[in-house]
Order: sequence, then structure tokens, then C-alpha cells
Amino acid sequence: AMADAAAAAATLSKSGWYLSDEGIDACTNSSEKVNINDIILIALNTDLRAIGKKFLPSDINGGKVEKLEGPCVLQIQKIRNIAAPKDNEESSVAPRILRLQMTDGHTSCTAIEYTYMSKISLNTPPGTKIKLLGIVEVKNGFLLLDDNNTVVLGGEVEHLIEKWELQRSLSKHNRSNIGTEGGPPPFLPFGQRCVSHLQVDSKELDRRKTLQVTNVAKPMGDNDEFEKQRTAAIAEVAKSKETKTFGGGGSNTRSNLSLNAGGNRSRDVFQKEKTKPEGKNEGVYRELVDEKALKHITEMGFSKEAARQALMDNSNNLEASLNFLLNSNKQATAQVPATRGCVAYL
Repeated sequence: AMADAAAAAATLSKSGWYLSDEGIDACTNSSEKVNINDIILIALNTDLRAIGKKFLPSDINGGKVEKLEGPCVLQIQKIRNIAAPKDNEESSVAPRILRLQMTDGHTSCTAIEYTYMSKISLNTPPGTKIKLLGIVEVKNGFLLLDDNNTVVLGGEVEHLIEKWELQRSLSKHNRSNIGTEGGPPPFLPFGQRCVSHLQVDSKELDRRKTLQVTNVAKPMGDNDEFEKQRTAAIAEVAKSKETKTFGGGGSNTRSNLSLNAGGNRSRDVFQKEKTKPEGKNEGVYRELVDEKALKHITEMGFSKEAARQALMDNSNNLEASLNFLLNSNKQATAQVPATRGCVAYL
């Protein structure tokens, strides 16, 4: 019997099946003469991890192994299309490159579909046996498979298929009962405490904004008092506005004045005058002129417009305004003899 078992093991390994002595025993269904084909049939439908004998090099995944000699039988553990996203591996848009995780029963190895393999797909269940033929290239720990060096033998390992089918059905199943009775609770972002709906009313929380709480309405008495003061202040300003005299009129009048009265001033001063923003921007109080000073200058024989402009240009300073007007007059008289075509003194 021992001789039979050894002979069977030798014969099996020649055809690529590396089974342990216990494995051969488990696959032998009777004490009659050992039939190799019967052993293979039973082995096809048995998990290789229970009956297999180690034959893959221990460093098969290390990148140093360059080739693997067949024939040898391996069991597929997992298939994945690495050219498509994991949640849509059967995408018709993405190309297909299958990655196979396989085992000899003890050592795992990884293979990729180097060229298209007609007999293997994402629907090939784990537990399926494949036989590698001839010399299989290994690059960076990956076996390079194609239709020429691989034969799919098939086989059904019941417990592996059951688990695989359950996982496939769960991945396609949508959880539509979230939040309903008996279903899982809805997802809560991290950092928030899980509280039942009875304890917290989120709308109520929204209404309790701190800024709104501090916004207490003032008693009407205060408002009435404030309104009275406000009305009185506006009336006072309006009254005082009537008594004030605003100079220069519109912007045109002002620029004409500066041309007439200050026509003989230096070009720089004239440019400054032009670029100054008009009364609106500067605020109306800039336009106010000291009436006493105005009267004083007009009594000295200057025109009212020139006097007003001078005071405005010199911040209501009487002395500075007079000096300015007197200098302007001197320059004007000095320039009278200048002949036509000559550049005027600036």
C-alpha cells in the first residue's frame, strides 16, 4: 500500500498534481487498486489547502524568481480586474487585466493575465484549479499567464463558492432600510454624539442662536426719548444751514473764479485747484467763508468773488488772503507790458 501511495504521488506530480500523503488518502475512495483519474476528480472538488503539498519556491513573491516550471496545478483564491475601479470591476469601458491570487495549498503567489485568457473571467469562482504548462515567466513576483501556458481544469470547492457568492450578493445589495425600524441608524459625521431624535430637536437648536437671544427689544420709552432728541438735532442743523452763506456756487462758477481772480497765479497752484475734489466730496463745511473777513476785504476794494475765493484757498485766514490778493495784483500789473507771443512769467 505504501508503494502504491508513493507511485501514485509520483504519477500525480508528473501530471502537475502535488498532493500530500494524507491528501492522497483523503482522495482515495476505496481500498481497491488506486486509480489516478479518480483521485484527480476528487482533488478538483477539494480545497487544495487541505490536501496539497508545497512545491512553490518560498521566495516566489520576492522578485528574485524568474521562472516557474510546469506542469503544476494551483488553486485560484481570488480574481480581480486591476484595470477597473474596485466597485465596478465589470465595467465595459475599462480594459481588462485580471490579477489571480493562487496557492499550492501552502504558499500563495500572484499572477496576471499577460495576454487575454479566454477561459478565465471575474465569474471564475475561487477553488477553481488551473494547470501551468512549460516554463512560466515570473517578473517582480508576478507569474505572467496566457492561454498558451495555462489550462483551466475547473473544480468546485463548495465552502469557498458559498462564501464568494455571499460576498458578491452583499456588494450589490443596497441598504434601503437606513433609519427605519429594525434597520441601521443613519450615518453621523465624526465628532458628533449619537443622540436619539427624541432628545434633540435640531430646529429648536437653530432657533436658539446666541446672537438672537441678546437682541432684546428696548422699552418704548427709551425709543421715544431718542426720537425726540434726533428730531431736535436735525432741526437745529437745518436752521443753522439757512444762516450760513455758501461760496462759489456750482463747480463752473468756481473754476471761472479761479481763472479770473487767480489767472496770474503760478501753473502749479492752478493745477492744484483743478484737481481738488469739488465741494460734495470734501464736505459742505469746506465751502463756508468767514463773513466778517469777506466784508473787510471787499471794503479794501477787491471784488466779492475774488475775496471769497482767496478766503477759501487760505482757510479763512484774513492776513494770508490779503497777501495773496495783493501779490496777484502786483503780478498782473507787472505782466501788462508783456508783448504778444512771449511766454508769461510764472
